[in-house]
Amino acid sequence: MWMEENDHEFLRALHEEKIRTQNERAQLITMKLAFITVLFGLSSVNMGIGIDIADIFWLLYFVPLVAISYDLYIMSADSRIKRVGIFLGRNPVSLAGKAEREWERFCTSYRDGMAPSANLFFSTIVTLGAAAFIHTQGGWSDGFMRLWFAVWLVFSQTAIIVLWMRHQMLIKNIGDYEPFERERRAGQ
Repeated sequence: MWMEENDHEFLRALHEEKIRTQNERAQLITMKLAFITVLFGLSSVNMGIGIDIADIFWLLYFVPLVAISYDLYIMSADSRIKRVGIFLGRNPVSLAGKAEREWERFCTSYRDGMAPSANLFFSTIVTLGAAAFIHTQGGWSDGFMRLWFAVWLVFSQTAIIVLWMRHQMLIKNIGDYEPFERERRAGQ
C-alpha cells in the first residue's frame, strides 16, 4: 500500500505517543497512591502543633473526589494507549510488522482486566476507609449530617462504579475496531 511521507511521520509519532502515555499512566497511578496516602495521613495524625484530629478529619471527605479525579486521568490515558495499539495493530496502512500486529491481536484477546479492576478496588477501599474514619469521629449524629454522610458515600461509590463500567465499555468498543468497516458496510 502506497503511503505519503507524512503518513510515516504520523505513524512514528503514534508509536511515541503510545510509549509516552504508558509512562503518563504509571505516573498518575503513583501520584494517586501518594496523594491519597497524604490525605489519610493529614487527617489521622496529631501534628504536635495544636491541631486536633477532630479539626481536620473533614479532609477525608475529599478522598473519593481525589480518587475519582485521578481515575478519570488514568482511564483517559489507558483508552488512548489502547486506541493507538489497536489502530497500529489492525490498520493495514500502519505498516506495523507481523510481530507487532500479532502482539496487538494477542493483547486484545487476552486483555488484562486486573489493572482497571485494581484501580476500582483501590478507589472503593479508600472511600470506605475514609467513611469508616469519618464515622468514628462522630459529630454527625444530627439528621442533616447523617443525610450528608449517606449521600456522600452513596454518590462516591456510585461514581466510582459507573466510571469503571463506562471505561470497560469504551475499551470493548476500541477492541471491536475493524479498519474500513464503515466503507465495507456502505458498499453492501
